Amino acid sequence: MSEIIKKSNLNTSLSLEVIKKNYLHIFISLAIFLVIRIFLPAGNGLTDKGVTVLALFMGTIWLWIFVGVDWSSLLAPAVMIMAGVLSQADMLAVSFGNFCFAYVLAGMLLNAALVDAGVIQHIASWFISRKICKGRPWVFITLFLLSCLLIAMFLDCVPVTLIYLTMVDGLCQELGYEKGSKFGQALVAAVLWLVVIGYGATPISHPIAVLMLGFLNDAHSTVSFVQFMAIGIPFAIFFFALTILALKIFVKPDFSKFAAYDPEERIKGMKPLSIQAKISLAVFIAVVIMWLMPDAMAPILPGISAYFKTVGMVAPPLLGIAVLSIVRVKREDNAAVVEPVLDLKKKIYQISLPTLIFIVGIQSFANTLNSPVTGISKFLGNLFQPVAQNVSPGTLVFIAMLLAIAITQFMSNLVVQALMWSAFLPVIQAVNAAGGKLNMAAFGIILSIVVNVAFIFPSAYVCAPLCYTSGYLEVKDGVKLGLPMVIVAYLVLLIVFFPIASAIL
Repeated sequence: MSEIIKKSNLNTSLSLEVIKKNYLHIFISLAIFLVIRIFLPAGNGLTDKGVTVLALFMGTIWLWIFVGVDWSSLLAPAVMIMAGVLSQADMLAVSFGNFCFAYVLAGMLLNAALVDAGVIQHIASWFISRKICKGRPWVFITLFLLSCLLIAMFLDCVPVTLIYLTMVDGLCQELGYEKGSKFGQALVAAVLWLVVIGYGATPISHPIAVLMLGFLNDAHSTVSFVQFMAIGIPFAIFFFALTILALKIFVKPDFSKFAAYDPEERIKGMKPLSIQAKISLAVFIAVVIMWLMPDAMAPILPGISAYFKTVGMVAPPLLGIAVLSIVRVKREDNAAVVEPVLDLKKKIYQISLPTLIFIVGIQSFANTLNSPVTGISKFLGNLFQPVAQNVSPGTLVFIAMLLAIAITQFMSNLVVQALMWSAFLPVIQAVNAAGGKLNMAAFGIILSIVVNVAFIFPSAYVCAPLCYTSGYLEVKDGVKLGLPMVIVAYLVLLIVFFPIASAIL
């Protein structure tokens, strides 16, 4: 296994200094909770339970930022149950029982089947083994990065990043490029950017987009997969073109050794897709088709469209997992052994539990912050009503997206999305109540895309440290190259894509 993948392994042991810092942040979080709980009075729409939830939310945000999103996300629903905000049954229904939890779990298992079967490597190798790449470095780079973006649109960001970094490392060694070369820097910087942009372009296999769809549904502003993708994919295509342009203008990779690249030799080294890979890919495509059926079939077969709309998002991947677990094939390395395409007993240990647990915490707050039991939405709406009467919808969007794109360079995009949505939802409601016409669905979709324009610093998203520790891209270069990309993306999303989203949603 490559050095890059080894670096991705999590070290769960903490130094004494880190432990002390964690305890300090836990103490600060507790202090935040107590100050708000003691000194913020109920009233103006806010109930006593609402004070507790608001205090807990602010304390938990501190923990999410400075300590972690795992145990703190389990603590939140526990405290709300014990404080009587919701009953155990109601809390479990909106957290562990929320569709987002089951959807993301099922998506992770389907992703594991594709990754282990070698589907990602095969697709990437196919793109860069075309004869047109011979002696044409920019064609090679374009096809390599196009495959990266396309795969990132439909699979989880971590395995995609690991596989593409491994491929970059192998290509550089094959061609004789040293770590730190402009050629390697160009490829790693582009992988860093395009994986997270693809991650934000569709809800398929992507928790952050699915969470936003859940937020919008709770706010009675339903958006479908196809509607989300109608905004996300065109922006991703624009950003891809911007990436190629940025590499040409700012990075100017060294192609002096590229003449040694022979796509025909790569074709010879490619193995055909295994039966496991073909079955995994076929099932995944079938699941995606079922997800898209409600919109795709509406004009042609409204009955089928209506049926799949009632089926929802969770049943198709669960069905796919069952099929992959039932179908058994011979192992490639040992034909005498027959095993399921997806061995759940093994793959269950490959999924990201912290992500699932974080979803529990987010959904706990998403439902209670907007519940009439707490009165938080009404309280914040009353609080911001005077401001809402004097702020135009355009100004509000400008401020919200600017804050989001700035904060997401330093903080987890999942946390930023949850924080910004919770903060601005009452403001949007107050603006609209005051006569404004701010499209909530458009705001939510653009916010979800904006928080994924996150790559300037290593803390921006989960895969950024992998790129910055690869040896091909330093943080100072990431800042220098990434800042113009962030500025252009922000302006284009605000000026071009927000009006488009408002028109079609």
